[in-house]
Amino acid sequence: MDRANTGTATPSSMAVPDPADACLAAPFGMPVELLPNLYLVRVPLPHNPLRALKSYLILSKDRTTIVDVGFNHPACEEALGQALAALGRTWDGVEIVLTHSHPDHTGNLDRIYRDGMPVFANLHSFQEVENLQDMEARVFGPLLLKAATPHQSGLGFGKGKPTLHVSAELLPLKNQPAVTFLHEGDVLRAGSYAFEVLETPGHDPWHLCLYEPSRRILLAGDHVLERITPSIASWFPAYNALEEFLASLGKVSNLDVERVLPGHGAVFGDLRGRALHLISHHEERLQEIYDLVAEGHGDVVSISSHAKWRYDNWRSWPLDQKFFSMGETMAHLVYLVCEGKLKQTICGDEYRFELP
Repeated sequence: MDRANTGTATPSSMAVPDPADACLAAPFGMPVELLPNLYLVRVPLPHNPLRALKSYLILSKDRTTIVDVGFNHPACEEALGQALAALGRTWDGVEIVLTHSHPDHTGNLDRIYRDGMPVFANLHSFQEVENLQDMEARVFGPLLLKAATPHQSGLGFGKGKPTLHVSAELLPLKNQPAVTFLHEGDVLRAGSYAFEVLETPGHDPWHLCLYEPSRRILLAGDHVLERITPSIASWFPAYNALEEFLASLGKVSNLDVERVLPGHGAVFGDLRGRALHLISHHEERLQEIYDLVAEGHGDVVSISSHAKWRYDNWRSWPLDQKFFSMGETMAHLVYLVCEGKLKQTICGDEYRFELP
């Protein structure tokens, strides 16, 4: 769930000339061949600032592997159906690979899943995702109520879940298909490709990347994007999501990769350069958050509202954008607490931060 409002532009020279460039302007659902039997397909993300997901279709003689599937939205289902038809395929013989649990990558399963369709992910079950959302709601619910402006005050919570529709990205799957667990070191074979599975938590606890060393490609999901800084959020004081993300960047930064195939934006090269840029971005953000606490901003809403974002006037933002920004703020605060640079106090629903 990467936020356009927190993105960081990078030099356009980093993009590698590639057939994927044509896909940036291609109609939704039109497959663009990147490598033999490996296609990139734009899937629309309606009412979302990201605009599109990049799905990847890999063909073998009797099987079609689809990496990431989009929202639970008819336009997403239609785009993938059109891509299959254009390639002379049907839903029979389709298997799904998910880079992570976020609904812009998984939600369409509620529409496209057929009995017996294989689904591969770094998940044992989607119940894990629902359990996490239930627990997180107990933390972010009171914070959202505090951040809401008067016209947003209708937000409520039932059974620990938001009852106001703030974003399709907060909605879990309605159904829970069986999942085949992928973990570090597994090899996923699709057609003539043999992808090494890399666990890369941070943007999502269950995030993975797929590395094909002989083709020098990395299917990166949302771990490393060309122009957008992936959202790193934490709603638990004991969960250091940013530390995991930075470690995951280190894991992939030295891979021999010619092309990174991301979940959003353009295909690009210079994986190491982009990883170093993201590390620098978070170092700057950590210093900014530390300085705000030193100035006396002691709670998540105050810190988030005074931080620098791509767009000004935080108080007027839609509630879902506030949600993502506060999750990012909390992740950086937790990192600083774990480093011993800040002290955290929890009293009921209040989370307070100060210098040690």
